[in-house]
Amino acid sequence: MPMLPRSVQRIVGERNVVSHHGDNQVRIRGALSEFLEPDILKMYVGRIDDIVRRHLDENWSSCRTTVTVLPLMKRLTFDILCALLFGLETGTVRDALSDELERMFDGMLAIPVNLPFTAFRRSLGAGRRCRQLLHRITRENKAKLGASPNDDLISQLLSMTDDHGEQLLTNEEIVDSSVGTLIAGHDTTSTLMTFMVRQLANDPATLSSMVQEHEEIAKNKADGEALAWEDLSKMKLTWRVAQETLRIVPPVFGSFRVAIEDIKFDGYCIPKGWQVLWAASLTQMDPSIFHEPAKFDPSRFESQSSARPPCSFVAFGSGRRICPGIEFAKVETLVTMHYLVRQFRWKLCCKENTFIRTPLPVPLQGLPIELEHKPSLSPFKCDQTL
Repeated sequence: MPMLPRSVQRIVGERNVVSHHGDNQVRIRGALSEFLEPDILKMYVGRIDDIVRRHLDENWSSCRTTVTVLPLMKRLTFDILCALLFGLETGTVRDALSDELERMFDGMLAIPVNLPFTAFRRSLGAGRRCRQLLHRITRENKAKLGASPNDDLISQLLSMTDDHGEQLLTNEEIVDSSVGTLIAGHDTTSTLMTFMVRQLANDPATLSSMVQEHEEIAKNKADGEALAWEDLSKMKLTWRVAQETLRIVPPVFGSFRVAIEDIKFDGYCIPKGWQVLWAASLTQMDPSIFHEPAKFDPSRFESQSSARPPCSFVAFGSGRRICPGIEFAKVETLVTMHYLVRQFRWKLCCKENTFIRTPLPVPLQGLPIELEHKPSLSPFKCDQTL
């Protein structure tokens, strides 16, 4: 049974989808899943496309020859999440939310000692301020619902009603679930795309095949035309590259569970009620499941009906608790990589492939790369006097 540590619940809020069980969990997860299901996401592809192109123009294409990938990918995923989840494009509330999110995440898994000088104390305060900001957004969106309904997550959750016509989720549940969605969707997807950039720099053949895949898609698009849902279904190699990257460097090392009965495992007995850390990365690097597990090989995922045992690739979890945002992350990743591989060539500034976990994987120095614009696709000409 999934269960966040008590210290983490205090930071992110206790009424999110992970902390609930039974009927409450089904109710909250069902509400979130409605917003994140493919039929709804189809409507947001064009908007994500616009945000990605604007981000690349402003942060990658401004005559820069060297960029640091991880902070830029974090900025991009935050821009997308703020626009689609909260209806925030710019403004002081959005900027404050960004700052508090970073502070909150920094101490989330720190030793839970609540003293003024500890990372946990700073994270606790940031979580409280983050929820206050989201309460403010919720109140503002609720006041505007009748006059000008919006299509962001909070507005959609506020609009949902139960069989008696009452608001389906309380404001507290909406806020805590929004915090959880923000955490789950921000650093995880940005980490995935950062390590995809690293893997592709080390594998020119795969990168070349990916470029071919995206050029074929672009041939059927008019100049400036946004990607559509149908285009994403053609990016099969790109998603296999993403899956293999997730297998080798999963953004989430593992997840917490509580044993609902006594469990015998590898000669040990785990008593009922004990908390367990399920280490996904160990499963995905098991040589009995994945041949030569350290080798980067996207072809492993060519067939979904392979002989791998169930729950062996668990980057998004598995079963009833599989991440409801998997399709959302897929859209973000595919759209971003489409424009990235078509507009740029790059090589790594640091040849060392090491990374640390904080607890998410962080490449050396945030992955600085030397960037080269592809002339025919460069968004605008640089002023050489800069």
